[in-house]
Amino acid sequence: YEQFDGVAMGSPVGPLLANVFLCSIEEKLELEGKMPSYYRRYVDDTVTFMPSITAATEFLAELNSCHHSLKFTMELENNKLLPFVGIQLINKGTRIDTKVFIKPTNTGLLLHYQSHVDNRYKHSLLRTMLDRAYRLSSSWKYFSDECSRLQTVFSKLAYPQNLISRTISRFVSEKTSPKQVTTNYVDTQKTMRVTIPFKDQDSANLVRRQLKDLGNKINISIQPVFVSRKLNNILKYKEPKPSIVSQQRVVYEFKCGLCDASYIGYTMRHLHERCDEHKLPSSSVSKHLKHEHGLIPNDISNNFKILRKCNSKFECLIYEM
Repeated sequence: YEQFDGVAMGSPVGPLLANVFLCSIEEKLELEGKMPSYYRRYVDDTVTFMPSITAATEFLAELNSCHHSLKFTMELENNKLLPFVGIQLINKGTRIDTKVFIKPTNTGLLLHYQSHVDNRYKHSLLRTMLDRAYRLSSSWKYFSDECSRLQTVFSKLAYPQNLISRTISRFVSEKTSPKQVTTNYVDTQKTMRVTIPFKDQDSANLVRRQLKDLGNKINISIQPVFVSRKLNNILKYKEPKPSIVSQQRVVYEFKCGLCDASYIGYTMRHLHERCDEHKLPSSSVSKHLKHEHGLIPNDISNNFKILRKCNSKFECLIYEM
C-alpha cells in the first residue's frame, strides 16, 4: 500500500480549499474509472492499496497530470510499515494492524504540570492521550506500549506518578469492564457556562463548589470555564512621553523650524513648564513666530533641545553664558 501527499496550504482556510479542490479531481477520476478500489484521504494525504509498484506509479502520474499546480509524491511501505496521519499501518498480509505513530523529531512537548492553568485541563490532557492511543491501537499490546511511552513523557513534564498510574488504571478498567445498559432519559436541567480568569487552583476549586451550590438552588447547572490571564491585560500600554517632561535644571535651546533663528535659555523647573511659558505673547519665542512667520505657537515642544543637565543654578548660568 502507498501514501500520496499533495501540496499543503498554510492559510487558515487552506484545508477547506485543498479538500474542495481535490474533491473535484476525485470526481473526474471516478467518472473516468481511474480511481483505485481502496482510496482514503484526509485533506491532502491519501492512502491506497495497489496491486504493484507499477500500478502505483501510473496512478501517481495520473494525479500529477490533473492540474499543473499540483505536485503529488508517493511513499511506499518500508518493512511492511507505513505512517499515515499519526497512525502506523502495519501490513500483516491478511490484515492491517495499527498503532500510534511518533515522528523521530517529536520532543514530547505538552502541557507542563506546573503551568498556570486549572488542574482539570492537565488531567483531561492525560486522559485524551490515553483515549487517542486506545482508538489508534489495534491490539492491547500496542496500547500497552503507548501507555508506557506516555508514562515516560508525562513524568518528564512533572506529572505525579500516582496521578499517571491512577488515570491509566481507571481508563483500562472502564474499557475492560462490561458495559451496563442504561435507560435513556432526558436531562431537563439547563446548563450555564461562566468564563472566569484563572487565579490559582484553590480559588478555582472554591468557585466550582460555590457555583455548584448556587446551581442546585436555582435548578441550573453552572459550569465555570477558566481562562489563563494574558500578559497584555496585566501590563498596560503606556503612552510614550517626550523626554522634556521629566527634565529640570537644564540649559536648553529653541530652534525655529522655519529659519535659522535660535534661543538659548535655562530653567530650574521642569522644561515642559518653560515650554508652555514660551507660548505666551510676552515670550521672545512667541514674538518671533508671530512677527516673522505669522504663526501662533501651539505644539513647539519638539523644537526644544537639552544642551546640558546641571546640578545647580550657578552651573546653569555659567553654561548658558
